[in-house]
Parts: sequence; structure tokens; C-alpha cells
Amino acid sequence: MFKNVLLLFPLLIISCTDIKSTRYKDTSQLEQPPTLVIVQRPKIKEVKKEDIKKTGIGKNVSFVDSAENPVIKIKKLFDRSWVLVGQALYLSKIEIKDKNREQGVFYVLYDPDVEKSDDTDLLDLMTFFLFKDDFEEATYKLTVAWRETNTEVSVELVDEDSNSDLLDDQEDKKDFDGSVDSGKKLLLNVYKTIRDDVPLN
Repeated sequence: MFKNVLLLFPLLIISCTDIKSTRYKDTSQLEQPPTLVIVQRPKIKEVKKEDIKKTGIGKNVSFVDSAENPVIKIKKLFDRSWVLVGQALYLSKIEIKDKNREQGVFYVLYDPDVEKSDDTDLLDLMTFFLFKDDFEEATYKLTVAWRETNTEVSVELVDEDSNSDLLDDQEDKKDFDGSVDSGKKLLLNVYKTIRDDVPLN
């Protein structure tokens, strides 16, 4: 009897595997998912990093208007402030006669009658032509120095008695001529340029 069962068992397995189920073949009655419409998003133009041009350091610079000694205060370390002052002089088209980074000084020629023409309006142009040459071009010393929490930039008119090591030739000495001190105007020019115009890296 046991032998018969063993012989029938493989036949039983074979017969079971031959049965084909049709239970899930007809799917017409099943609920179909909705057809999704693929909407392409509009392409957003990528703004390259170099296209973003932020200029000026804004509130990180201030002008302290003291009657005796006006100064620019820059909330940056000396190295960065030195570069900012140099960029401001270049953008303002103020001629740098000489500079010494170790001493923190720029020697520049400045004429307050000559202003940047990029943003001058009609009133400024009329004032320029009517009152031109109120001041003479003179040599100024800009001192950039670190003071505890920020960098300060001060200015002084260079006179012939200052015995500067950097200004010792005849071409420099012709610019002394007892000019009216326009150091405050020079500082204001540098301050506004650092605040509004210098490129940020």
C-alpha cells in the first residue's frame, strides 16, 4: 500500500502543475488608474555666479564727521580694508602717487573739482562749470590703520615740511603750493565709493 502511495505522489504533483488558473487573466473588470498628463515645468534660467554683481559693503563702512579729524570706519580687518581703499581710489580715478602697505599709507593727488562723471546729473554739471577750480589739486596722505574692532582711514594734507620718504622728487613737490585742505571731501569720496561701488568678491 505504501508503495502505491509513493508511485501516485509524483503523478499527483505533475497533474497539479498542469492545471492552469485563469482567475487573474481577465482584468477588464478591474478599475483602471487614471491617465496622468505629464506637464513639463518651464525651464528656469540659471543665473551664473559671475552674473550676480553685488557692489559696495553697505553698513560695514561708516563716516565719522569730526571737525578736527574725520575718519572712515570699516568693519573689516586691515588686509581687506587696505584692498577696499585701493579699489575705491581706482574707481574714483584718484591718482595714487605712492603707497606703503607696511606703513598703511597711500599718497594721492586729489582735486575736488574733478568728480566722477558716471552718476553726475545736470545740476552737478552746471555747478562744475560755474564753480570750477575753487580748489587746486593737492597731495594727500591716507592712513589705513587697525583700531581694536575696525579699520580706520584718516587723511592729511601733505605739505613741503612733512619730509615724507615717499614724496621726495621735484615732480611731487610741485603739488604742495599751500593748497586749501580738501581732505574731508577726499574721505567722503572714498567712503561713498566703498559703501556703494566697490565690487564684492
